[in-house]
Amino acid sequence: MKISIITLFPKMIAGFFEESIIKRAVEKKLVEIEIINLRNFAIDDYGTVDDRPYGGGAGMILRIEPIFNSLKTVFKEDSPLEGRSSRRTVLTSPRGKLFNQEKAQELSKLDHLVIIAGHYEGVDERVTNFIDEEVSLGDFIMTGGEITATAIVDSVVRLIPGVLKKEEATIEETFNINKKKLLEYPQYTRPEIFKNLKVPKVLLGGNHKEIEKWRLKKAIEETRKKRPDLLKSA
Repeated sequence: MKISIITLFPKMIAGFFEESIIKRAVEKKLVEIEIINLRNFAIDDYGTVDDRPYGGGAGMILRIEPIFNSLKTVFKEDSPLEGRSSRRTVLTSPRGKLFNQEKAQELSKLDHLVIIAGHYEGVDERVTNFIDEEVSLGDFIMTGGEITATAIVDSVVRLIPGVLKKEEATIEETFNINKKKLLEYPQYTRPEIFKNLKVPKVLLGGNHKEIEKWRLKKAIEETRKKRPDLLKSA
């Protein structure tokens, strides 16, 4: 899989991919990560990539030309409007659909994922003609889309076969408990007793059927307490 990230601040995200699981995935050639500096496609020698919004208003808007030209470079032989069957282009935006585990799983099956990190007050609306969708990390505003872009990459890369040492780790986890959208059940490890705090007996008995029932019950309890909105879909 190839992931291309178009950003005004490549240094903000480059270091993130040089550590831990993502670094190993790159080294194993399971994923290729390409970071494109949008400033390289500025409209003039001053590095201009933005302008004031038509109609007035605060802040600056990313111009369409640098984004379109950067996309043409990413796609090389294809235009931004063609060859989308195994490729998806997303724009990070607070008005996009909330990113979730289902979307991460969907994107992990692509050959090529392109992420445009939004910035300033947004991008020229005409950019939406050359992307597939807008995504958001949550109902809050950040200074730019770089954190969102890295979060998407992290969640997608770990789902690529061969990236995690134990691939079953992606089968039973938060948002995928017993094939239901639930929060994960409580987990414990050694020591068995710490300051009179004990590991639940059911986890020590070796009865896997009872353990499975306990975990599902606790997952429902955790979800009801912390994310009751998920219970409707579960």
